[in-house]
Amino acid sequence: MERRKEKLTRRQRRIKNRVTIRTLFLVAITLIFNTYAWFLYVNTVSGDLTAHVDAWQVAFEVDEEIVQEEFVFDIAHAYPGMSNASKTVTIVNQGERTAQIDYEIKSARILDDVYISTEAAASGTTVPTGATTMSAAALLTKLQTDYPFNISFTGGGSTVATNGGTGALTITFSWAYESGNDVLDTSYGTGSYDYYQSNSGEPAIEIIIKIIAKQAPNS
Repeated sequence: MERRKEKLTRRQRRIKNRVTIRTLFLVAITLIFNTYAWFLYVNTVSGDLTAHVDAWQVAFEVDEEIVQEEFVFDIAHAYPGMSNASKTVTIVNQGERTAQIDYEIKSARILDDVYISTEAAASGTTVPTGATTMSAAALLTKLQTDYPFNISFTGGGSTVATNGGTGALTITFSWAYESGNDVLDTSYGTGSYDYYQSNSGEPAIEIIIKIIAKQAPNS
């Protein structure tokens, strides 16, 4: 009987030792995982606390009014020999990165002819029935080469310094008294006057320009 009790005691001690070793092993594994998790947490929090995100804040102003990335440039009555018409967008960079300024033509209406850039159409701009779509670059080329008048931009591709730096983008419409093509001068000059008169003073020419501000390379 005593021998049997002794065997049971030895067996119980072995079981107890196994349980103790297993418990110590599980505790060690738990401590390892907890330590690793804490290490990741501390490093993540530390990174979040010390990281600095550069501010990006560029504002556009036309005729002393803030505009949101695009503005309308229109000519009520265009004719050969008219005084140049221009509009300037003032760009103010309150951010911490140098801004590079550019532009693209979103849409244009020359009398009854309407053009929409494919970029504008892709971003959700409704294309009116009968309108012609083409790339913004092709539309700009068309405006600068297919008509007797001239549309020019200055300031595109320029950079604006940080922390309150300013820049400007100017669009100018000009029409020389003799453009070199009397037929086009007469056609568009007369057409502009007729459009203005028959449409209750609605501008004969309307161009919507999108202003693009992006971080300058290596800034």
